[in-house]
Order: sequence, then C-alpha cells, then structure tokens
Amino acid sequence: MGKVIAIMKITPEDANAPIGELRQQIDQTLKEKVHIEAWEEIPIFGPLYALRLRFIVDDEAGGTDVVEEIVRNIPGVSQIEIEAVSLL
Repeated sequence: MGKVIAIMKITPEDANAPIGELRQQIDQTLKEKVHIEAWEEIPIFGPLYALRLRFIVDDEAGGTDVVEEIVRNIPGVSQIEIEAVSLL
C-alpha cells in the first residue's frame, strides 16, 4: 500500500479566535491518525487567517475523507477544503 500527501485549508469560525489554539487542537486530534508534514497560516481578510495543513495518509479507500470528517467535527472549525492530493 502506498502513501498519499494532501493539502487541506481549514477556516476557523471566529476571526478573532487565536489561530494557534485551533492549530494545536487539530494537531492533538490528528497526531495519531496521520503524519503531519507542515502547517502554514494564510491571511484571508483583515484579522481572519486560515490554516493550511500538509499531511500524509495511507492510500486506501476513503483516503482523506476520514481526516476531513475528524477535522470538520473539531469545535471552532468553520470550513475545510482539500486543495491538492498526490501519490508519494
């Protein structure tokens, strides 16, 4: 079985909430399920920042769907978007 690398953009619910706290919560939730390659904070508008997460998962049925569902259920997450997926 191979590996897949994916990039996910995560937008918080509250523009004024500390983005670092959301990142920490996502990191704690995912650390046992996926290998996190990198994080990036990207400006959206004014005080609103999104997180860009690059992660590696096994290439199996459902691939990034499991990660999307986990992140979607974390309090403080408004939207998620898979920006790219590629085989390693």
